[in-house]
Amino acid sequence: MMKRSEFIKLSSAGALGVPAVFFDKEPVPHHDFEILKPKKISKGDTVAFTAPAGIVHDQRDFARMRHILESMGLNVVFGEFVRERYGYFAGTDYQRALDLMRFFNDDSIDAIVAVRGGWGSARILPHLDYDVIKANPKVFCGFSDITTLHLAFLKHCGLMTYHGPNGTSDWTEITKNSFQKTLMDGVDVEFTARDGFETLMPGNSEGRIIGGNLTVLTTSIGTDYQPDLTDAILFVEDIAEPPYKIDRMLTHMKRAGMLDNLKGFIFGQCTNCAESRGANFTIKEVLTDHIKPLGIPAVTGKDIGHDPDNLTIPVGLRVLLDADKGMLSALETTVS
Repeated sequence: MMKRSEFIKLSSAGALGVPAVFFDKEPVPHHDFEILKPKKISKGDTVAFTAPAGIVHDQRDFARMRHILESMGLNVVFGEFVRERYGYFAGTDYQRALDLMRFFNDDSIDAIVAVRGGWGSARILPHLDYDVIKANPKVFCGFSDITTLHLAFLKHCGLMTYHGPNGTSDWTEITKNSFQKTLMDGVDVEFTARDGFETLMPGNSEGRIIGGNLTVLTTSIGTDYQPDLTDAILFVEDIAEPPYKIDRMLTHMKRAGMLDNLKGFIFGQCTNCAESRGANFTIKEVLTDHIKPLGIPAVTGKDIGHDPDNLTIPVGLRVLLDADKGMLSALETTVS
């Protein structure tokens, strides 16, 4: 059976037709939360687009991704298999993992951005070499299904990653400015919502902010990438989920003990989450029912999620949540 250290050697062999490879050494969870920060992105740096999950069908999207980042003064490259097709995935599990590992192992690449979410990130986890990732920390950004990779990298590498725009995101001015401020400046960052917020529970608290897509976060329960949320400020978002499904997922997290020791809670956007009339709860009522008994500061309405405006949130960063003002402020630099 192949050893983990031999994974990168395969990068020169290509991946078409190569059978799945599983490592004979389980990743060791990172428990001490000595967070490893990647260096900031600077003009002239190279950003690589990779596809850990779903397909990007329209080739014009790739041109748009290049244009957006080049307008920030960055160079752009694409993964070898980013345009592959394998069912509803952007290539086989092995191909998608291989592109990602190549970029982490390539000194000429300064940052990595996922082209989109969808589904598939969890399937590539057995093919990743966390020792290589930890030895080559660099900015990794994306959201939705990419939540799986944020959690896995934090758990097994202690690496701070960034829940922010994918390549196919709308890249509004708010999205673009947050990306630049968080990843290219990295100081005095505040994460504010354009259209305001709503306080679920007043107060303020400090903690490491951890989270992502609620559906994906729930599927982490019982896996080797389930996050330790002790003293964390949990942030979640979702898309096309009715209130009863939000209720079901929060109930599942509660039964798993994941809500027991939180310092704060942020519910970003629930995009296209229909709330039918009649005998039903609203999402706010569901959130209040679950979060209010925790007695922690909590807000909803932040620009985090599948809406066009999507803030870049460093997963694992120490932050201050002021639920009365709806402010989320970095307590340390967002990059090294």
